[in-house]
Amino acid sequence: MSRPEQDSPQDLAPAYALGMLPPEESRRFESFLATSPEAQREVAEFRDVSALLALGGGEGPHSGLRARVLERVRKDQGRPLPVAAGSSRRPAAALWIAMAASLLAAVGLGAGLLSLRREVGQLEAIVSQQRSTLAQRERDLASREATLNRIFGPGVQMFQLTGRGDPGPRIQLFWDRQHNQAIVHGFRLEPVPPGRAYQLWFIRNGKPVPSITFRPEPDGHVKVEQVAVPADGSVSAAAVTMEPESGSAQPTLPLLLAGELQKS
Repeated sequence: MSRPEQDSPQDLAPAYALGMLPPEESRRFESFLATSPEAQREVAEFRDVSALLALGGGEGPHSGLRARVLERVRKDQGRPLPVAAGSSRRPAAALWIAMAASLLAAVGLGAGLLSLRREVGQLEAIVSQQRSTLAQRERDLASREATLNRIFGPGVQMFQLTGRGDPGPRIQLFWDRQHNQAIVHGFRLEPVPPGRAYQLWFIRNGKPVPSITFRPEPDGHVKVEQVAVPADGSVSAAAVTMEPESGSAQPTLPLLLAGELQKS
């Protein structure tokens, strides 16, 4: 009984082209290859498959493609492939090339899906950031609205603390006499060096009473709410000096801004 066609030396062409034969078997096949132009052509065709697989090598979505195709070749070594009627040999390497190309196409679809997922993730991050920004703006608007409600509340008076220059720095002091609290709103304030700050003073019974310290924003603006105003005695004026950031018990001259606080 003759041996099956798949056991002929030529059937080793796929494994040889893809580097799967052990050294001794590879040498025996090379001896056969030197005498068979058809086997030489088939090895060349299978090496085209290997070139296709190289496109799928390396890291990323193509990883493992070569191993999967080699495993498929290894399994098919032991069983015949379908052949056309009347054919005496295995089908052309085009079948293997088609198989590799199909796998590459599937990997390409997978890579496209991963790319799409990344784009969706980026869009979701942008939307999340925009929502966060919108929420912060809503909080800022709510805070400003609350400040305006306090400024225009009953018994609130506005006084100006001015400095030198035209236009010079200015502070609006909104005094809520009912609650003995003030809102300090300053603009065009000069920046202060590290470790220093502006300090507010109330002049009560002719003497300075230390109050809050503050540092303006880079644009020269500052807003401080719920500033306590001395409730006992007669508060007649307010002033601002430059002091250590932790504040001072007595003001350091010169006065940078000052203004009278006169009752209506």
